[in-house]
Amino acid sequence: MKKTFAAIAIFCVALAVGLFAADRWTRRDDGARKYGLFFESEREDEFDVLFFGTSHVLNSIFPMELYRDFGIASYNMGNNSEQLGVTEQVMRLAFQYHKPKVALIDVFYIDRRDDLEWTYGYRHMFLDEIPLSPAKVRAVTSTLPKDYWGEFFVPFTLYHGRWEELLTGNIIKQVDTEPVMMGAEPRVGREVPQPYERTHEATQTELPGTQPLIDMANFCRENGVEPVFLCIPSPATQEEQMNCNSVYALSEQLGVPFLNLLDTDPLVVDFDTDCYDTFSHLNPDGARKVTRYIGAWLSEHYDLPDRREDAAYADWGMRLPEYDAYLDERWGEMSLLD
Repeated sequence: MKKTFAAIAIFCVALAVGLFAADRWTRRDDGARKYGLFFESEREDEFDVLFFGTSHVLNSIFPMELYRDFGIASYNMGNNSEQLGVTEQVMRLAFQYHKPKVALIDVFYIDRRDDLEWTYGYRHMFLDEIPLSPAKVRAVTSTLPKDYWGEFFVPFTLYHGRWEELLTGNIIKQVDTEPVMMGAEPRVGREVPQPYERTHEATQTELPGTQPLIDMANFCRENGVEPVFLCIPSPATQEEQMNCNSVYALSEQLGVPFLNLLDTDPLVVDFDTDCYDTFSHLNPDGARKVTRYIGAWLSEHYDLPDRREDAAYADWGMRLPEYDAYLDERWGEMSLLD
């Protein structure tokens, strides 16, 4: 009887180890390339600024530029099609690893509900890098229907079909970035959008992302972090602009700064040269301009340390040549504009 129990125990352990190994081997590396340096850092205070939100953040804020020009140590946590209810959970998990001095929160998806099924796959980027824990369980169960819980708690159930992709070497990247980008993704291309007209009208009804914004502002302050609401410039539709404009009233109510880059004069970017596509995203030209503007604004409004002379951040300076080389290679023959 004892031998039988021992054999069963050995089998269960071997099965668990095998599933764990298969899970790690078949899992996409997108999350590791995007969030790797965030999780690898052992210093809780390494990042003075964190950026949260949609692909607008992902493609428009380059932390290595902030470090080079302003000495600001930051990380880009933005992800494709991320609703604000999901952003709230990402923030709660991220603060367990690094607690910044300032957190900037993208408001562009304030009108989107968490239950848009076509966005579920993007959530693997961040959540697959988080070990199973009560906080991760809360993040998954509060933003996803039960039918999807399994693939987030045991990602192997989703990725086990990747054998052909792995064996043939035809790897499909969900986000085209490398660790040196500190979470940012350069979208390489140049398109001219339809004519853009600014409106200052605001949506009057409460939108699905309003409460998560309130909760994130409160959560930041409970943790000694200064919250900032953010709108990245894009050739947004009149309705999208009105939704974002509604944040002004919320900003005043909560006493949270709202950095709306659609309301700068002149506009921070030139949509004729700085757009990757015709409807929403910026290319590296636009990203560098947005990053430069945000860096100057942060330096003016917050007492952030200049990490360029800090010996503990020497590795950041050593990454700059690698960062420049990567960006030049991605941009290719399309020279960066000033």
